Amino acid sequence: MKIALTVFALIAALPAVAQMPPPPPGETMPGPDGAGRAPMRGPMGGHMGGPMGGMRGMQRMFGSMSEAGRATMTTAMRGTDPRAGHMATKAARDRMLAVLDGDRLDPVALKRAMDDEREAATAAKVRRQAAMLGAFQQLSLADRRAFVADARAMRMRMDGRMAAWNARRGGPGEMMLPPPPPQ
Repeated sequence: MKIALTVFALIAALPAVAQMPPPPPGETMPGPDGAGRAPMRGPMGGHMGGPMGGMRGMQRMFGSMSEAGRATMTTAMRGTDPRAGHMATKAARDRMLAVLDGDRLDPVALKRAMDDEREAATAAKVRRQAAMLGAFQQLSLADRRAFVADARAMRMRMDGRMAAWNARRGGPGEMMLPPPPPQ
């Protein structure tokens, strides 16, 4: 139980530790090959935002679909507010950390907070899946098949990136360690 709680506490703290500030305006960011590249900017000059890179990312993600199919999928993905589920999940995690931080461990309160976190995450996932189900029902057969082809291609790209990343760091099961100091 102690190991599980410790792992959970580390996982809960990981996003805060992993965040890096964006580079100052005009500075380049290192690309995959180590060379500098300009940061991606949106139409208004700001960062593209989101893991898919704004509208260009949606077009890239659903590139084989018709314009109507792309619009349907974009509406479904944007229709759910991820912040609502995220805030409820974050609040439950904060309650778990507060219980763990107390002088005496209250397993009943900890279990309640864990249940609340699971319910919030599940509710958010159910909302997203309902939106996607509705969108899939509106797609034509050609757009559904194009979606599947694009999804498979994206999975293959991600698998390739992960394989390359694992090869650079020494395999999937090893921790990335800094090089030893020169002697």
